[in-house]
Amino acid sequence: MKVIRKGVWILFLVTLFGLASCSNDSSDAVDSDSTGESTEKESTNASDDTDSGGEVKIAINAQPPTLDPHMSTAGATTDVSKYMFESLLTIDSKYNPVPMLAKSVDVSDDNKIFTFHLREGVLFHNGEEMTAEDVVASMNRWKEMSGVASTTLGDAEFVAVDDYTVEIELAQSSGIALGVISSSEQFAAIMPKEVIDSASADGVTEFIGTGPYEFIEWKQDQYIHFNKYDDYQPVDLEPDGISGKKEVFIDDVYFYIVTDASTRLAGIQSGEYDVAYSLPEDNYDQLLNDPDIEIQTVYTANMDLLYNKRGGLMQDVKMRQAVNAALNIDDILLASLVNENLYRADASYMSVDIEQWATEVGKENYNMNDPEKAKALFEEAGYDGEEIVLMTTRDYEHYYNASVVIKEQLEKIGVNAELEVYDWPTIVDRREEDDKWDLFVNAYPFKSDPTQLLQLNPEFAGGINDQKADALLNNIRTAESEEEAKQYWEELQEYAWTDYLPMTKLGSFGSVSAFSKRLENAKTGPGGVVLWNAKITE
Repeated sequence: MKVIRKGVWILFLVTLFGLASCSNDSSDAVDSDSTGESTEKESTNASDDTDSGGEVKIAINAQPPTLDPHMSTAGATTDVSKYMFESLLTIDSKYNPVPMLAKSVDVSDDNKIFTFHLREGVLFHNGEEMTAEDVVASMNRWKEMSGVASTTLGDAEFVAVDDYTVEIELAQSSGIALGVISSSEQFAAIMPKEVIDSASADGVTEFIGTGPYEFIEWKQDQYIHFNKYDDYQPVDLEPDGISGKKEVFIDDVYFYIVTDASTRLAGIQSGEYDVAYSLPEDNYDQLLNDPDIEIQTVYTANMDLLYNKRGGLMQDVKMRQAVNAALNIDDILLASLVNENLYRADASYMSVDIEQWATEVGKENYNMNDPEKAKALFEEAGYDGEEIVLMTTRDYEHYYNASVVIKEQLEKIGVNAELEVYDWPTIVDRREEDDKWDLFVNAYPFKSDPTQLLQLNPEFAGGINDQKADALLNNIRTAESEEEAKQYWEELQEYAWTDYLPMTKLGSFGSVSAFSKRLENAKTGPGGVVLWNAKITE
């Protein structure tokens, strides 16, 4: 193997994919097996050798604003649409990029040219084979829709080299491009070119993917129905998180929209539902002791208090610092998540589980719980009793509970805080309007690198408009080595906590999901609940 100038980054990418081969003198190949050849089986829905079949009913806590994953960062969209759509790369349980519809990726020495070799024989749900023209249309649309992707990849376009090869050449080197392309949130779903071409401003009008389940029906406010796709082509990699082989044993999957938490709880206890999302933390101990239910909790997200930096009072950093100083985060987390086994408090914007990026620089400004300092900062900012709008939803009870405590803590020091409660789709719309809110508690799934953090994306709700933050993010994107990128990231987190404060991190948590014991091998983790590879046992 030749000596590579950017050896640290290339070694990192090779490690992420687990296997590598040297393809030529100008690039390194990252493959799904040691031969460089696709190892997928012939058309093999694993349900052919099992009598599992049947249907599974899942109670989800929010109506997806769309099933088009290019269009939305909403967790409900990701949770549902990943059953029918797949991407070139996806993530494993450690947030590392893993091949899915690509069988391998060649990366040039300078980290500018990325060549994706597609798996052959993969069929869309309309029976047509996926080719490079579908991938190019899908990836370029996704890049336009995703603020993170467009910022990282710039003006570069995906182009077809031949029917099974797609390439993108960046203007600047990027050691994080594959991580961005593999992201599970607002993910880069591959769809037929004709579906992409006919998409309206509201999204695609047909839901056709390559995933293990095909779309049947979306009955608004009631359910979304998927059916096993008999011609699904699984990749032959070990299952890990949402990556690897997807064997389909269950015929039908129904996502029922059940926004009331007590109804989801009663439904999983009675057997009406087989899976229930986001159950009340108050019932954690009760659920643990139910012999018919399995509880799974995995730390998958940060819960943050986001400040509206585009409009209203929170444009003033002194106001943001005043709110931050007032917060008793221990009380907020306990009220929100109830059981100390369900959360952890730390200052790292990146998950402490992602060791290459985790850092607690700036932690002296985390969980300050200093009412007197807060009062002084409010006075310095010229605050004169104006209403501060804290927007929230009961579709996610932990957001609501955290918001109630924040309101109470602010009121105790004389702040005029108002709680406004909406359903989740309304929240998604209102958070994009500069004059509708000041504060907003939300969760953000863990990312494989800090440039993907929506909270730091200028296009996301509340926005950031800061030259130093933008410059540091760009330095991370184009860093020559992982060590250099980490230094820029530590500088950015320090600056964010100390001088800019785009948000206040509250803590990391895992929502409580419950599974009927009649399901075998159902999992939850990065990317949400996974029912492929699961079976019904009775």
